[in-house]
Amino acid sequence: MIRLNGARYRSGTAVLLLALVFLAAVPVPAAVVPDLYAATVPVADASPEATAAAFAQALRQVLGKVSGRPGAAGDAALLAHFRDPAALVQQYRRDGAGSLWASFDPSAVRAGLDAAGQPVWGEDRPITLVWLAYDNGAGERDVLAGDGNDSPAAAQLRRGLEEAAAASGVPVLLPLRDSEELAAVAFADVWGDFTEPLQRASQRYRADALLIGRARLFPPGMDDVRWTLLAGDERLEWRGGIADGPRGLAERLSQRLALPAGAQASELRLAVSGIGSLDDYGVVLGFLRNLSMVESAGVGFIAGDTLVFDLELRGTRSQLETALGLRALIEPATEPVVALPAGMVPPELRYRLVARR
Repeated sequence: MIRLNGARYRSGTAVLLLALVFLAAVPVPAAVVPDLYAATVPVADASPEATAAAFAQALRQVLGKVSGRPGAAGDAALLAHFRDPAALVQQYRRDGAGSLWASFDPSAVRAGLDAAGQPVWGEDRPITLVWLAYDNGAGERDVLAGDGNDSPAAAQLRRGLEEAAAASGVPVLLPLRDSEELAAVAFADVWGDFTEPLQRASQRYRADALLIGRARLFPPGMDDVRWTLLAGDERLEWRGGIADGPRGLAERLSQRLALPAGAQASELRLAVSGIGSLDDYGVVLGFLRNLSMVESAGVGFIAGDTLVFDLELRGTRSQLETALGLRALIEPATEPVVALPAGMVPPELRYRLVARR
């Protein structure tokens, strides 16, 4: 018999167990938001007054990204907790185009948000695939592609979408629209809200959520877009302009995933079955450790193809379940965990590994 963390294991799991002890987990590629605590803003000149104003504007953008609330930039009660933005600046630089880039102290930003009763959303965020069908009213109807071969109308849409996504702190992808995809998904599928073809075509991207937009393009500033978010088992809808897609995405995902102010630490035991290889183990453990609300994750017990993970959380069980549902890497299971040691508390959550393509 072999022990790990005080638990016993049958000899049939010895090879896997030894590998778990001596090999590091295979990391899961995470959607880490670059420059989450930084922003680029215009600056009038190099005077102290203009620089201070630029720091304040950059911090407002950062607060919107970190909280997941784009509207935080105009929240006077929140900004009152950040009276001296310059004191939080860690690095800054100017460019020749009249812009200033500033990076702020993450700990100070998080502490200020917490003191203001605002949520904090971590750097690892769901990847969203965006299907955007557009009709410019002049005969051009298409789906925005990720290959960069844009018409003028598509190029403008891409810029607006990417700039809004960066300002909101949400990682997005656009479909390739290659021959395989053109045969599977037509403009009418996106425009007509036929989600099944989109979901099938989206499987190749392994995205965590789908954002579907149907845009009628009018003069600048008058775009009318119907947005639909498919995240886990949820379907959420809203209407607005191009920038309101990423902004609405950030608001709705952060409501489910951001840590509420004053979130307390807790412990939770999670069982995952269907783990039959080191690769499976590494993918699951890496995924758990990359979740913003998971402070630590370790293997507490192995029974056949089931691993029991001991998690330390900062957040709620409900938020963890939402995060697990978005990735669709593991799914809820009902079967009990067998062969638990005498006196061991059963896991609160039971999942199984989804078959990976």
